Amino acid sequence: MAIHLLDLLSPAEPILYKAIFDDLGPVDTIRLLSTCKALQQFKGILWSINRSLTRFVDKPIAFRSLMARHDAVVSGSHALQFLERIQWAASDLDVYIHTIEGLLAFARHLVEDEGYSFSPYSWQSADATAAIVAGNVEASRHVNNMLESLGERDNDPEEALDEAVTYSLREISAVFNFVHIKIPARRIQLIAPRTTTLTAIMGDYYATHIFNFFTWDRAYSLFPYHTFQRRRAFYTNALTRKSVAAVNKYIDRGYSFQEYGEFHECVRNCPLRPHRCIGDKYTWVVPLDTEGVDAASVAAAAPHSLMETSSWGMRMHISWWNREDQRRMFRGLPFIQLQYEIDISPVFRYPRLYSRRTETLYSFLVHMKRTADDGRTFRFKFDGSKERDWSGAVESARLDDQFESWYRFWEAAVLPYENIWIWQYPMLDGKPEITIRGQPHEEVEDLENEDLNNKDLENEDIVVAQG
Repeated sequence: MAIHLLDLLSPAEPILYKAIFDDLGPVDTIRLLSTCKALQQFKGILWSINRSLTRFVDKPIAFRSLMARHDAVVSGSHALQFLERIQWAASDLDVYIHTIEGLLAFARHLVEDEGYSFSPYSWQSADATAAIVAGNVEASRHVNNMLESLGERDNDPEEALDEAVTYSLREISAVFNFVHIKIPARRIQLIAPRTTTLTAIMGDYYATHIFNFFTWDRAYSLFPYHTFQRRRAFYTNALTRKSVAAVNKYIDRGYSFQEYGEFHECVRNCPLRPHRCIGDKYTWVVPLDTEGVDAASVAAAAPHSLMETSSWGMRMHISWWNREDQRRMFRGLPFIQLQYEIDISPVFRYPRLYSRRTETLYSFLVHMKRTADDGRTFRFKFDGSKERDWSGAVESARLDDQFESWYRFWEAAVLPYENIWIWQYPMLDGKPEITIRGQPHEEVEDLENEDLNNKDLENEDIVVAQG
């Protein structure tokens, strides 16, 4: 009897399917899985978040329940390893938690249930609870001391400045290290963002290849084409001595790094564009198995729409009109600037991350908030003389549930006409006659010949740009 591929790729034969899949990268794996519905079951096997987390915790379900309850996000090198299905020898787990309550809950869980001990920095309190409560006060004091030490004769200015920069990152308030008592290779960092978990990732990462993260039920890669298909990274921040060392480490792992420059060869369907949104067709989204995750924690989790309507802009170059040559001139920036703002408003339950480069989106937000404010004012002013309990009024006036439908309408009907598309593509020479509805002509061509088609692979797979 003939042996078919499905006979080899059976969950009941791990030796056989591991021999095949272990030799395939993420892109080739997705291509293979997309050939047959029967192979779709392997997604949960190959990208098993519980198996991945057991490298650091013995109770991954309990850990993910905490992630759901406190809206924690895991990012950094482990998220990259999870998506690429590889494992590097020296690696820690970076967990971003934006509330003190969440930080304390994770610290307690690691110490009491997972066998970890708190490993403070020299300036932190020895007790984890005290260090977390003190938070950025201790970190700020350390930064000030390091900056003051620049004037001391025996101190290395470069070393002092670099360490000060390391612990005064724009979007990170404090970092708390935990080391497993019996297995010292297990290291977990609890990271406190200044505002939100997304801003800590977007604001402080130095290159596009590490813009990967997962929540309790979904994993995201924001630049999957360049990261997994090309193994290429574009700088997104000025390099410090610490990030230079990280770059060299990733070069040894097979990645290449470059400035955006005047242009790059990725033209059609390019993910390096003026406006991006988490969960858009350029994002790789992997749904995770949620069996066993605590239902009460799930109920307390933020909705997916909060993450997947978060947007940012990218600025890669400056441009000007050369009157003598009658053409648009470009000068590439040393790194891609990720541009965004945080909207903290009474009409939203959660802070909103959005691209400030898109003027119409900003106007959209203003209109939404004005509508809610007018309605709330009306109810308060003209409700009549009868006294009422308004304790729930603010909550009922929030617009979180409506935001996704508003955003999708704006994305489909307004974004294509945004002026951010004009003069944003030096590889197309910035000529307005090659634009259609504000988008470069190559952007609206038929993409059926793409290596990976978004329609076939649905939202959870990689859309590949054509070079």
